[in-house]
Order: sequence, then C-alpha cells, then structure tokens
Amino acid sequence: MSEALESINGLIVPLLNDPLLLPNVAVAELVGYRLSQAANQGPEWFLGWTQWRDQPVPMVDLDALRAFGGEPAEGAQPRTLILNALGDSGIHFIGLRVWGIPRSRKLLRDELQTLDGPASYQLQRVTVSDEPQPLLIPDLLAVERALEQAGLLRRAS
Repeated sequence: MSEALESINGLIVPLLNDPLLLPNVAVAELVGYRLSQAANQGPEWFLGWTQWRDQPVPMVDLDALRAFGGEPAEGAQPRTLILNALGDSGIHFIGLRVWGIPRSRKLLRDELQTLDGPASYQLQRVTVSDEPQPLLIPDLLAVERALEQAGLLRRAS
C-alpha cells in the first residue's frame, strides 16, 4: 500500500475537552481570536462572525455545540481556526474557537486506535500511541449543517 494511505499529516488542536485531530487540508489558517460581530441571537454555540480575508466567517464553539462545558486552562488564549467548509451551504469557511496553538503531527495508521464511533458532531474518538489523551475527529459537515439549520448562514449574493 502507498505511504499516502498509511499516514496522514494532521493537526492536534486544543479545545476545552478532548483535543481535535484534523487533516492539514481541512485548515485554512490560524488567526487571533476576534469577533467582528458578536452573536445577539441564536444557539449558545454560535459565537458570532469574524472577518477573515474580507469575508464574514461564522464562529462556532465546538465544546458548546457538543454540549460539553469546561473552563480554559490557566493562561490559555483563545484563537480562531479557520476551516474549509465541506458542504453546499453557501459558505466557504467556518471559524472554530480553539484554546491554544495546534501541533503538527504525522500519524501512521498503526498508531491510531478507535475508542468510539460516531456521536454528536463526532466521526470518531481515537487514541494515538504517544498522546496523553484521546483525540476527537469532528464531523465538520454536521457542524456546517447545524449552522444552516439554525438559520445562521449568510449566503453569497
């Protein structure tokens, strides 16, 4: 089997609870946390809008969306992880509030072990041989659908 199928270049992204595991290609950029328009309505997990490259990007708190509370670690600074949107909802990017700087990691297939299958906004939870805690592989398409179903997306005109 080719090396491309045996390994993936990923990012381990700190959240309040389980960190995320994302492929590098899902991420457009990591920027400072700033809302250009805070949410004045909508679900608790919708934080508002940020401006990124001259376009509005909806901001999501994945911990709140998954109904997991928590407090940031002492000294943790929020950041915005701009993700490439996957669906046909009319947006190109989604912003996630994260709590630190993601770490790059090349993962080999035999290093991953599945803990849980699909759950709310989760494709899988996995362990990696030398990581101290489980990693969450998020269902980014479900996050995008949640934004759309809540009526929060601004369609391109």
